[in-house]
Parts: sequence; C-alpha cells; structure tokens
Amino acid sequence: MKPRQPSGDPGALPHVPVRTCVGCRSKASRSVLVRYVLEGDRVVVDENGSKPGRGAWLHPDSDCIALALRRRQFGRALRSPGADVSGAVLPDA
Repeated sequence: MKPRQPSGDPGALPHVPVRTCVGCRSKASRSVLVRYVLEGDRVVVDENGSKPGRGAWLHPDSDCIALALRRRQFGRALRSPGADVSGAVLPDA
C-alpha cells in the first residue's frame, strides 16, 4: 500500500484517526474514546494511549461499557476470551 500524498490543497483538513466503540459500535474520533488494553490477563484503561498491544476503544459512557460487557466485546476485541474484565471501569475525570 502506498503512503498517502498530501493533496496540496491549503484548505484540506488534517487526517483525524477514527475508531469504533466496541460497546455501541459507532465510529468516533480517537480523542473522544477511551482505550482499554490487556495487562497480563486483566483489562485496564490505557490512560496515555501508549501501552503496547491490541486496544479496545469505548466512549467514556457507562452505557457503552455495559453493552460491551454484556456482549463480551472486550475478549473479542482484545483476542483474549478469558480476560478479567473487572478493571474495565470508567477512568477518573
């Protein structure tokens, strides 16, 4: 795959990374979502977005977390079906 070339258009908007919330399945900017990763076998919040490994992205909303837990989306998204999801809580604001 070739790298994207700048359009040369001075009015062009910069690229904004988009991720899908594993709870509600809607797409949103990476800056709006919270990233969760595995630390050992436990799901934890990646507050800085710099921990290694696969990430599961969610809106910082208790409804999205409840949906993800009910549908067992953390294990699926992180490719670890036996993951301990007790650490999957909203980060402190």
